[in-house]
Amino acid sequence: MEQKNSAAGPPSRISWHPAFVEALQMELREYRDDLEFYPEQPLTSEPLQIDCIVAKKAKDAVIKKNIGTIFREWNLIEYKSPTSNRTA
Repeated sequence: MEQKNSAAGPPSRISWHPAFVEALQMELREYRDDLEFYPEQPLTSEPLQIDCIVAKKAKDAVIKKNIGTIFREWNLIEYKSPTSNRTA
Protein backbone atom coordinates (compact mmCIF):
# COMPACT_ATOMS: atom_id res chain seq x y z
CA MET A 1 0.00 0.00 0.00
CA GLU A 2 1.35 3.39 -0.92
CA GLN A 3 0.75 6.56 0.99
CA LYS A 4 1.06 10.04 -0.44
CA ASN A 5 3.94 12.01 0.99
CA SER A 6 3.09 15.62 1.81
CA ALA A 7 6.57 16.75 0.71
CA ALA A 8 7.55 16.62 -2.93
CA GLY A 9 8.91 13.19 -3.74
CA PRO A 10 7.85 9.61 -4.30
CA PRO A 11 5.01 8.14 -2.24
CA SER A 12 6.12 6.24 0.86
CA ARG A 13 5.15 2.59 1.39
CA ILE A 14 3.49 1.39 4.57
CA SER A 15 5.31 -1.60 6.03
CA TRP A 16 2.49 -3.93 7.13
CA HIS A 17 4.54 -7.05 7.75
CA PRO A 18 6.31 -6.05 11.01
CA ALA A 19 2.95 -4.97 12.47
CA PHE A 20 1.38 -8.26 11.37
CA VAL A 21 4.14 -10.32 13.01
CA GLU A 22 3.83 -8.27 16.21
CA ALA A 23 0.04 -8.79 16.24
CA LEU A 24 0.54 -12.53 15.69
CA GLN A 25 2.96 -12.66 18.63
CA MET A 26 0.54 -10.71 20.82
CA GLU A 27 -2.33 -13.04 19.89
CA LEU A 28 -0.24 -16.07 20.83
CA ARG A 29 1.58 -14.52 23.82
CA GLU A 30 0.20 -17.03 26.31
CA TYR A 31 2.01 -19.75 24.32
CA ARG A 32 5.35 -17.93 24.06
CA ASP A 33 7.08 -20.79 25.89
CA ASP A 34 5.82 -23.25 23.26
CA LEU A 35 6.44 -21.21 20.09
CA GLU A 36 9.33 -19.53 18.31
CA PHE A 37 8.82 -16.74 15.75
CA TYR A 38 11.14 -16.08 12.81
CA PRO A 39 9.96 -12.92 10.99
CA GLU A 40 10.89 -12.05 7.39
CA GLN A 41 12.71 -15.26 6.53
CA PRO A 42 14.18 -15.70 3.03
CA LEU A 43 12.73 -18.70 1.22
CA THR A 44 15.31 -18.89 -1.56
CA SER A 45 18.43 -17.07 -2.67
CA GLU A 46 16.07 -14.71 -4.50
CA PRO A 47 14.50 -11.72 -2.68
CA LEU A 48 11.25 -13.64 -1.99
CA GLN A 49 10.56 -13.83 1.76
CA ILE A 50 7.86 -15.31 3.96
CA ASP A 51 6.44 -12.90 6.55
CA CYS A 52 6.80 -15.17 9.55
CA ILE A 53 7.65 -18.71 10.49
CA VAL A 54 6.07 -19.93 13.72
CA ALA A 55 7.70 -23.08 15.09
CA LYS A 56 6.46 -25.20 17.94
CA LYS A 57 9.29 -25.83 20.39
CA ALA A 58 7.70 -29.15 21.39
CA LYS A 59 5.73 -31.20 18.86
CA ASP A 60 3.10 -32.06 21.44
CA ALA A 61 2.42 -28.45 22.50
CA VAL A 62 -1.30 -27.64 22.27
CA ILE A 63 -2.18 -24.13 21.06
CA LYS A 64 -5.85 -23.39 21.74
CA LYS A 65 -6.11 -20.04 19.94
CA ASN A 66 -8.16 -20.15 16.72
CA ILE A 67 -5.17 -19.88 14.39
CA GLY A 68 -3.05 -22.11 16.61
CA THR A 69 -5.38 -25.09 16.38
CA ILE A 70 -4.10 -25.78 12.85
CA PHE A 71 -0.40 -25.35 13.69
CA ARG A 72 2.02 -28.12 12.87
CA GLU A 73 5.68 -28.11 13.95
CA TRP A 74 6.68 -25.45 11.38
CA ASN A 75 4.11 -22.90 10.10
CA LEU A 76 4.68 -20.42 7.28
CA ILE A 77 2.50 -17.33 7.56
CA GLU A 78 2.15 -14.71 4.86
CA TYR A 79 0.20 -11.49 5.31
CA LYS A 80 -1.73 -10.20 2.30
CA SER A 81 -3.15 -6.71 2.39
CA PRO A 82 -6.75 -6.36 1.22
CA THR A 83 -5.50 -4.52 -1.87
CA SER A 84 -2.71 -6.96 -2.73
CA ASN A 85 -2.87 -8.49 -6.19
CA ARG A 86 0.24 -10.62 -5.67
CA THR A 87 -0.05 -14.39 -5.71
CA ALA A 88 2.48 -16.56 -3.97
